[in-house]
Amino acid sequence: MVDIYTNPDLYDSIHHDYEWDKTLIKAIAKDINGPVLELASGTGRLTQPILELGLQYKGLELSQPFLDRAKMKFGDTADFILGDMRDFDLQMEFDLIFIGFNSFLHNLKIEDAINCLTCIKKHLTKNGKFLVSIFIPDPIFLYREKGKLFPATDFFQYQESTCRIMEKNKYDSISQINQLTWVIERDGELDQTEYNYRMRMYYPHEMDILLSENGFTIMKKFGNYQRDPMDSDSNMQIYVSERT
Repeated sequence: MVDIYTNPDLYDSIHHDYEWDKTLIKAIAKDINGPVLELASGTGRLTQPILELGLQYKGLELSQPFLDRAKMKFGDTADFILGDMRDFDLQMEFDLIFIGFNSFLHNLKIEDAINCLTCIKKHLTKNGKFLVSIFIPDPIFLYREKGKLFPATDFFQYQESTCRIMEKNKYDSISQINQLTWVIERDGELDQTEYNYRMRMYYPHEMDILLSENGFTIMKKFGNYQRDPMDSDSNMQIYVSERT
């Protein structure tokens, strides 16, 4: 198996047409005056909306291949550094810190999440905002038929082929860790290479507790990227918080 975060070409191809979360980022950042920090910044997919607002952007990323790709894309217009969202000290504060689509779920243990939030709080200005967006765990997704491949993306262009990602998963309800395996379907045929990654499922009540017990006040909760209130029908949990 291959770590998916070693393949920026594939990542960028999958996310080439993803636009839905950029509107949310800009809506939250439009009232920000100071610098912005993105954690798990990847290849810089969400960098441009911040730059378009005329704000200083810094991205922290654990994958060197992804970091190299981001630097190649943006040059001197944005600052990207290698680092771990669970343990960083940048010697500056930010008016907005955000973690994009589901990246917070790479905090596989509660201790990881607490360490991440502790670092975030230390780097926020007095009235700074913290934005995080993750899935609400869905039993239909977590407990799918074992070993069976399901479509995980729409079709996209990659290496001159029409592709989509097929995935299977194995969920451990005790650790709440979902082990995902991706296979590229290329022009109707499955590749032999398998990509894997893990995510911890956090339920809304857990996020409420994590944020409140680690120095944050939740200002807004959204259930989708259109910023509708979170309710029982929501598939996303999106939080805008400030330091308590």
